[in-house]
Amino acid sequence: MNSAIGCRGQIRREASSLLNDLTTLRVGRSTHDDAERIVQRHQRFLDRRDCQKDICPYGFSITNHWLSSLHAEPETKFWAGITVDNGTVTRIAASLLRSMNINPTFAASAGGVEEFAEMPQRLAMEGHYVFPTPIGKPYLQVALDRYATDTQRQHGFALSFQCFIKPDCGCDYLPLAWRDWEANLQNTGHSKGDFDRAYPGNQRCK
Repeated sequence: MNSAIGCRGQIRREASSLLNDLTTLRVGRSTHDDAERIVQRHQRFLDRRDCQKDICPYGFSITNHWLSSLHAEPETKFWAGITVDNGTVTRIAASLLRSMNINPTFAASAGGVEEFAEMPQRLAMEGHYVFPTPIGKPYLQVALDRYATDTQRQHGFALSFQCFIKPDCGCDYLPLAWRDWEANLQNTGHSKGDFDRAYPGNQRCK
């Protein structure tokens, strides 16, 4: 039991450290050298480094493999990514996924955020802090760009690593962004009753 508790704590510390370093980058401003410093600091979790011509995508993964192999916890993965284009960081991303095999259409519950130097065209009309997530799915996806406010950025990257040890609900991954999403839905005419019926446990994420 003590080993499992210690392992949970270590995983959360490692994931928090990587996320904190990731968010020191600024899309459109940070450089390739800035990205490389994070790569060097978290080298043991680097699982992708694919520099071709002017584009360098990096990926990092932290899992609870030891705990999941003992069936102490469902399989959980924290992933982070950086894209450097022509020497400048143009995208950073982070996501947390937890195995949820009871769902026939989606193998995990999750929360994820992507920040772009420029919002992709498919989302550009929606604003600078948006939620491309259908109601009822067991995940929350957040997208923002460099024009988002500091508060929006803080909420978008406020991943909670409690899901390594608690039940699945989309609001557990991004609790601050979850409330922003709920407010956004209500402002665009969606019913709060429909939202609460789709996510009956979401009240704990206030």
